[in-house]
Amino acid sequence: MEWFRPVPSPGQRPATVSVLSQFDREAVGSGVLLPHDRFLTCAHVVNCALGREDTTCAERPAQEVLKVLVHGPDGHAHACTARLAVWIPPGAANGVEWDGDLAVLDIVEPLPRDVRPPHWQAMAEGQSVRAWHGSGLHATVATARVISCDGRIGYVDGEGLSGVAIDHGYSGGPLWSGEAGAVVGLVAAALTPPHHPTNGTPLAYSPQHVARRSWGIPWQRIRAELARAGAEHVLGRPAPAAGERAVDPAHRALAAVLGRALADPQRRADCARTVAWRCGHHHRTDGSAPSVDEFARLLTTDARALPALAEVLHPAAPHAVAELLAAGRMSGVPRLLSPGELGELLGLLGEVPLGTAARFPSVVRAALPLAELPGALLAGADWDSPDRAVRTARLTALVEYLEGLRGDSRPVPEGTSVVPGLLRVVAYVAALCPPAPRDGLHRWSTAVAARLGIHQAALEERRADAHEWAERQRTPMAAPRVLVRLTTHPDGDGTRRYRLWLWCDEGAGPRRVSDGGDRLRTAAQAAEDILTVIEPLHRALPAGTRPVIELIVDREGLELPVDQWEWPGPAGLVPGVLGAEYPLVVTCPELVQRSGERFKAALRHRWARLDDGGAVHIDRSTGGKNGVYALLMDQLDAPLATVDGVPADVRVEIVQVCLAMGMPVVLWDRDKGGEAGSHAVRTVAGTPPRRLPETVRAYRAKTLGCPQSFPGRPVLAWADVDRDMPRLELADPTET
Repeated sequence: MEWFRPVPSPGQRPATVSVLSQFDREAVGSGVLLPHDRFLTCAHVVNCALGREDTTCAERPAQEVLKVLVHGPDGHAHACTARLAVWIPPGAANGVEWDGDLAVLDIVEPLPRDVRPPHWQAMAEGQSVRAWHGSGLHATVATARVISCDGRIGYVDGEGLSGVAIDHGYSGGPLWSGEAGAVVGLVAAALTPPHHPTNGTPLAYSPQHVARRSWGIPWQRIRAELARAGAEHVLGRPAPAAGERAVDPAHRALAAVLGRALADPQRRADCARTVAWRCGHHHRTDGSAPSVDEFARLLTTDARALPALAEVLHPAAPHAVAELLAAGRMSGVPRLLSPGELGELLGLLGEVPLGTAARFPSVVRAALPLAELPGALLAGADWDSPDRAVRTARLTALVEYLEGLRGDSRPVPEGTSVVPGLLRVVAYVAALCPPAPRDGLHRWSTAVAARLGIHQAALEERRADAHEWAERQRTPMAAPRVLVRLTTHPDGDGTRRYRLWLWCDEGAGPRRVSDGGDRLRTAAQAAEDILTVIEPLHRALPAGTRPVIELIVDREGLELPVDQWEWPGPAGLVPGVLGAEYPLVVTCPELVQRSGERFKAALRHRWARLDDGGAVHIDRSTGGKNGVYALLMDQLDAPLATVDGVPADVRVEIVQVCLAMGMPVVLWDRDKGGEAGSHAVRTVAGTPPRRLPETVRAYRAKTLGCPQSFPGRPVLAWADVDRDMPRLELADPTET
């Protein structure tokens, strides 16, 4: 494509990535840019950057963030942060060779438009290639020739004994064929002369020793390895290298439409320059225009070029856009969205409340009940991660997959396009959002639908479907509750015993299931009674739903260690630890009653903002009761308070103040006092409030298996104003 991408000269080099040591920021290897701000390198380079002693370690690193430098075509280096996305560890060694050894990382910061991923081409014997040290310095260029390639390993020999040889620090970098203008593989290792078996020093040179030989991972194997790992999508669909001609079933039809719609060369040149800029391509600047044949070839090789052209043409020539899109459907290359539409959508989805983001997998399944959705695409619990880079990476993969789904089969006005699966998902996401993100998503989908030739009535019908579904979600069948009214009665010997009253609430309100306040129980006996009530509830529950244990206590019972109560079971085989097996929360109606009517309205208001009201954090700097009062009066929308880093006696008072002032959700650690802070609170605090009961349960389960790593004893106070409480006999609120 000479107009859009001039033929590269043999000395041209691709943009490269320096992978830096996380300790001294020196380059330990290199990488090759991929579409959508990703790069490919060797897994052993990542191990080296993280300081692992065994650089062939197969275990995925726990530390997944690296600092890198991206070197553009002008030689300018861009400092970036990268996050590990795909890990294919080095396989079993076979002599000096090994399999796997690939890693893909997402670059968090957006790159300049002129920093583009290179083309790829299969490695073949006889190719002349170049490689650069991970530092990216031009002086480190090494020239070599592929002397052998079986599709799995490619051996390259340095040309002559002058110049630089491929050596340590080149791994993960591109083997660049200047003649083809493409990367043909990655540098993997250099073969070195033998070393002394005792002291490890190089032996004296002999003509029999290997010299200037290294081996790389060919493009053929890279593509196959990523496909086996289910990650082939990271490669995008690269345009053919210079000199290759694309054969695409849509090419002739697109060229014909372009010939009619852009017959004027000046108009064609204007559109071509705009498309090239939006898609990140270079183009000629001599005033010429691309031929319709070359323009059509771009539309069938760059996945975003056709929607970008449709954006440009639609205001003045909507009929031509409809023809172009119809022709493009004969090809498997064009995507649904232009680069601008994709970037705007990812930005809008990144701004939805974390509570809604956590529900993306269920939203997609509800919007597309008949679509085949890969489980791996929707799996994981990081859709609502506080790390925006993590969410963006997940969203990008999801959107790119949804772009390929055709519209549903519901009727649409005659002569218009069906609503694509992606726009249907966006409608369902918007239906769950507050007004600001919802309006933004609606504006975006209206504009995209207009460009695609979708009738507004069809889009509104899908939005109505989404609205009906969202209304049902707002009143779902909640998980059943086992409500436990608990009072403490110390024995003469100092042993604590308890009286219990139990209710079940399966959605119709609390019903009494035990009058057990007539006898005293030990902690184990109380746990047995609670588990006995819970067991029959499992029969009617869908998979993945667990009953919630809600303890109703007075203010002296807020820190009872009920979550640790255990019943060994009838055979003593499988333990039953209440807080590890079930979400367990506490509620204190006494404190709400003591505050009178002043804060009951505040409790209802804060609960209504559970998904988007934010949180307040209370620590030593907040002060005592007066400081907490001032903070809560300043943050009237916040439904969640976390209490940490204060002495135990102060913490008890602070928690009670929060509950009395109508804070529906309060998190603290009953075993932590002073300034050190709680591991449990730090670990759990980033969770969206609605998911806190389950997250706290999971943390408590970890304390059983890894008490040193998970030392906390989290307590979660929970006051759901949408669910009824049983009638209780409470102390007179005027008595102290």
